[in-house]
Amino acid sequence: MRNPDQGVRPKYLDLRQIKLPITGIVSIAHRISGVILVISIPAWLYLLEMSVTSEKGYQQVLEKTDGFLFSLMAIVCLWALVHHFFAGIRFLLFDLDIAVDKVSAHKMAKLVFALEIIVMLPIIGWLL
Repeated sequence: MRNPDQGVRPKYLDLRQIKLPITGIVSIAHRISGVILVISIPAWLYLLEMSVTSEKGYQQVLEKTDGFLFSLMAIVCLWALVHHFFAGIRFLLFDLDIAVDKVSAHKMAKLVFALEIIVMLPIIGWLL
């Protein structure tokens, strides 16, 4: 039976109504970037193996990597690497009890995104 002291629970959760703080966004993006990095490992290893096998394989890799789709894939993977690196440092600092209060954590999350943009802009310019 239902306890009368409990409020009525919502029947659905509208995710557009939830305002996620920047610290939560960094955390979720850290997980997503980790998944992207793990999933992309076989493709990068395949290209590396093909490129070092023979000169013909190297030429095939050059042909496969010459295009907008590959540049987009490379940008996504490099973003994942950069974000995972900076957010990982942030989480390691948390483990050392550095910047764990709400204000400092918020500033560190903003710093992660700022560093990410600073690093990614030249990379995107170079790849496109």
